[in-house]
Amino acid sequence: MQTKLGLAIVAGSLALASCGGGGTSYVATSGTTDTLLATTVDTTGVLSTAQLDTLLTTRYPDPQAQALVGTPVCGVQVVKFTYATVGGEGEATNASGALMVPTGAAPQCSGPRPIVLYAHGTADRRAEDLSAITNTANPAYDTSTRIALIFAAQGYIVVAPNYAGYDISTLPYAPYLNGAQQSQDAIDGLTAGRQMLSLLNGSVSDGGKLYVTGYSQGGYVSMATLAALDAQGRPATAGAPMSGPYALLAMGDEIFLGHPDFGGTVFLPMVVNSYAHLKQGSINPSQFFTTQYANAVSLFPGTIGAQTAMQQGLIPATALFQSPPTGNSTLDNIPEGLPLGANGFSASSYLISTAFRAAYVNDAIANPDGAAPSSGSAPDFSTTAATLPANPQFLLRQDLKANDLRNYTPSMPLMMCGGLNDPEVYWDQGAGAMTAVLNSKATSNPGLRYLTLDLDLSGGTAGTFTSHGLTSAENATMQAVATQAQQAFSAYQGGIATQYGAVTAMETYHTNERVFCTAAARTFFSQF
Repeated sequence: MQTKLGLAIVAGSLALASCGGGGTSYVATSGTTDTLLATTVDTTGVLSTAQLDTLLTTRYPDPQAQALVGTPVCGVQVVKFTYATVGGEGEATNASGALMVPTGAAPQCSGPRPIVLYAHGTADRRAEDLSAITNTANPAYDTSTRIALIFAAQGYIVVAPNYAGYDISTLPYAPYLNGAQQSQDAIDGLTAGRQMLSLLNGSVSDGGKLYVTGYSQGGYVSMATLAALDAQGRPATAGAPMSGPYALLAMGDEIFLGHPDFGGTVFLPMVVNSYAHLKQGSINPSQFFTTQYANAVSLFPGTIGAQTAMQQGLIPATALFQSPPTGNSTLDNIPEGLPLGANGFSASSYLISTAFRAAYVNDAIANPDGAAPSSGSAPDFSTTAATLPANPQFLLRQDLKANDLRNYTPSMPLMMCGGLNDPEVYWDQGAGAMTAVLNSKATSNPGLRYLTLDLDLSGGTAGTFTSHGLTSAENATMQAVATQAQQAFSAYQGGIATQYGAVTAMETYHTNERVFCTAAARTFFSQF
């Protein structure tokens, strides 16, 4: 289990006189080369290599995880910036982010350095702020320290947007899993981060290489951002989306067809609130939830987290759907499937309207997605194409299809990482489906270069390591780190199950993947 370390550091705010100082704001617009909203340099944390080394051993006491992360080589300065971006309907808004800059005397800590654009995972509280690296109470603390240790402390410049709808953003909702908005948000954050880097006038500069990565929701956002950069004709150097629901429609179908995911009572309200604010095709939240949980749509991100919301009865802990008998023969014939089984259902306290679920399921059966068989079985991608349905009729399924990423063909080297038994973002509707799609395109796209890594060696499985288009040297390097990451993650998960039980191991699985996938992503980036 991960613990947190508080570091007593005085955060200073230094206004650059040459830029007007005093936090002066000026006109900045989303989608331009000028998105930075303030010229004040707000240094929110400065960590020395010694402090980072202590942080490493405290955050990751497991020796195998420490070996993958590596001993910090550089110190890290963290600067907060604000930027102009857009909301889900295209409305102008603002957001904030963190710029992490390596410091120190080692050669890789100064001069031209590569940039990592990092997209964070689902955050249920608005206070998420990746620049608050010394604030152990901040919801983003775990993510902030992890990317500082894995990337910035090894000589990478990190730009990490908080997203619109979080921290100081005035947008009253989060455009969650809205591919067009979230990719633009990330690109706007990257632009502002580069502008802020130039204002620092320090010993570190943009070396021209751009790596894009993120985990969970951030895996989705990073894949969408890679696609947007490709569409703009300015591709990243390499990408490493991790544990994201790239086959978004298939993920939704899998859930509604009897396989509620762990965390779904938080994720689905966020999707509904997001898709109620689209440029076109917005859904009506009043049709979605049961009367008991009608206010769930507006809870996240908010001032309280998911656990508090559950304790206060504002959302159920795990029950998405009504358990049989529902009065609907189609739903009653669908088994209460894994990973939650009966815990994903309740006779009386469940989140989603049964009428809404029935309408969704009817459309999923009539217009099936190749990556989510309506029988409830796992897709066999060796015989089944992970294809999108041509014409789903149900509005939510249309919106999910519009934000599905299976139509994307990356121009840069791409690594996907996750775990076969992830109970929050399913492998078959994430990396599994996306890999199947890329495999089907390999013959007609000879320039494709991709790698898929499954961390999970449990239950006698071998763990997936699939690659295409890499050189033999690149392949050998990635095979070595993949083996190391697989063994470390599987041993760690086994220890959690032994010490705390299978339920805790399931509940922490998705979170525990992060450090192992992120360390593998850094090795992948180092090849290009």
